Amino acid sequence: MSNQPYVPPPTKVRDARNRAFRTFVQGAATDVAGSVALAVLPALAGADFAWSRAYWAAVGLLAAKTAITTAVSYVARLKAPPPPSLIRP
Repeated sequence: MSNQPYVPPPTKVRDARNRAFRTFVQGAATDVAGSVALAVLPALAGADFAWSRAYWAAVGLLAAKTAITTAVSYVARLKAPPPPSLIRP
């Protein structure tokens, strides 16, 4: 028998928020890496680089992708959580 106190499982909403937050952080990290690559790689290649409208459109698309992925993650976890047998204590 374990001496650890019982910790109840998180509610569906808390679990969904937790999953959405983790998905957001992962997506934001990907967006930052993509934005840096969009800025650094052309500069390293010697191409003329400018903070053009196309650059900001690409960064905006990356951010929109993260927002959509986060919302989908939240709804999916809230509406279809994994079975209790798959959740580690």
